[in-house]
This record gives sequence, C-alpha cells and structure tokens, in this order.
Amino acid sequence: MNKKILLIGRNPNVLASLADALTHEGLVVKTTNLVERASQDFDAAEFDLIAFGRGVDEQTNSLLKADFIAQKSSILFVDGLALITTLLVKQIQLVLADRPFAEKVIAEFSCQQHERLTIHITVLTDCQLLIDLYELDAVHHTRQETLVSTFVVAGNHSFSVDLQVDGTSTINFLVAEVANLALAVLPLQ
Repeated sequence: MNKKILLIGRNPNVLASLADALTHEGLVVKTTNLVERASQDFDAAEFDLIAFGRGVDEQTNSLLKADFIAQKSSILFVDGLALITTLLVKQIQLVLADRPFAEKVIAEFSCQQHERLTIHITVLTDCQLLIDLYELDAVHHTRQETLVSTFVVAGNHSFSVDLQVDGTSTINFLVAEVANLALAVLPLQ
C-alpha cells in the first residue's frame, strides 16, 4: 500500500500505538503531538492522509485543515471517532480504500436507553451489520462486546438488547460497522 499518513494528536501513547498498528498494515506513518504547530512542521504534499485525534479541538482542527488544504488540495482527512486503535485503523483504511461507490451506507444510527437498550439504524444497502459495545476505563483498558451481528436489508432496523455496562468504565460507545464499507460511532451517556 505504501500510503503516507500523518497522525496529529495530544496523547503520545495513543499516537505510538496507532502508528505501530498502521505500520503493520504497510503504511508509512509520522506522528506529532505538537498539535498547533503541525501545519508548520509538516507539508501535506508529503502525505496521502492526515488523521486527527479526538483531543484536537474543533477550532484547531479547522485551522489546521485549512492550512493543509492550502498545501495540497487533494489531501484526505480523518477525524478520529474513538480511542480504540483497531477502530482508528479501520477508519483510516476505509478512507484510503478509494472506492468508486463511496456512498454513505449508514444513514442513521441512534439509541435509547431504558431497561433495555434500543438501537436504531438505517442502512442504504443490503449488508452484514455488526454493532459492538466498547467500554474504556480510566487507563484506557478496553472491553468489547458484540451486541448485533446479522445480515440486514436496506431500510430502518431496531434492535433491543440487554446492556451490561461495566461499572469501572469511563467512556462507553456503540460502533456500527458494515464490512469494509462504513463505520459509525455513537457515545453512550
């Protein structure tokens, strides 16, 4: 693949872990945690994709993207959806895949929590759907549980599941994935 990636984020440990995982996928990776200086220290012309971590605030993200677009108008961007390395790798791979049918597959993804968790999702094509619960504790140990794994036809779908959130987790979110086509993340309160 030999695509070149720049990772921009505030947490050096997350950057190192993600860089290692992407390198194992055959990508060439550079990282920086000097977020505000990224567009001065790096030239977008040297990269295929620039990924931003969740710790980069919206204003800084917008300013950096404008600077990088001025350097290379065709640069691709990824805004990290989650702190999970495997999800970030998938997110980057999806953007780099450059599919001619880069349509939006997941049109809506929401949930309601009561005694049971009800997940609502709208997909625009028949597909294999996977919905996982991810829980991170204060030191970012991850617990993952598959809640839904089924083939669905295009349209609206609802799934009611028992949700057993670990009491030690500080960050909880759902991830909907359509095999190699789309990824959506939904934080849980």
